[in-house]
Amino acid sequence: MTYGTFKTYEEVAIRFRIKLIETSFIQESSIEVPAGLFEFINDNLRLKRSYISENAICENIISPILNIISKHHNISLWSHVRLDVSEKDGLVGIPDFLIAPVSDIGTTFTQPIICVAEAKKENFNEGWAQALSEMIAIQRFNETVDKDIYGIVTTGLFWQFGKLNQTNFTQEVVAYSAVENLQRLFDVLNGLFLEAKKTIIE
Repeated sequence: MTYGTFKTYEEVAIRFRIKLIETSFIQESSIEVPAGLFEFINDNLRLKRSYISENAICENIISPILNIISKHHNISLWSHVRLDVSEKDGLVGIPDFLIAPVSDIGTTFTQPIICVAEAKKENFNEGWAQALSEMIAIQRFNETVDKDIYGIVTTGLFWQFGKLNQTNFTQEVVAYSAVENLQRLFDVLNGLFLEAKKTIIE
């Protein structure tokens, strides 16, 4: 799916006056993934059929990884749900994934803290256009700009990370490979979730 009306990161940055900061901000935190689940994902990463379509990548690689981390932190993973904030500003559509607490009624979310966009056809620039649009929309949805909102863009194989605070977009300078070191990717995601959860208002 796609989110927003922007095709490139530059379009989003110019439209919303975003300032790019390129630095390392990731704090890894060790996590023990059950052996069976770790092996399941490791196998999927090496199967050609896992990459035959965008849906296959989401279902076989991205979603299982995010589900493991989300369950570990007792926070919900939302897949392909609408986030319409401002049609005028192009902040409408269906994010690939959101990480957010469940509302009291049980079928909607509150305070999204992380958005995840699949980089279609390995186009990370377009992936960040989508993710950054979602991060800006989440700021408005949460009615706060002074707390970090986190974004992830991934092909399933490679994972990039960023965070938005007010109009400052910090992009992690290191991209992580799930195939080269799956355990490290889990540790990175675990650290990211730990930081993101601190922004939730009780």
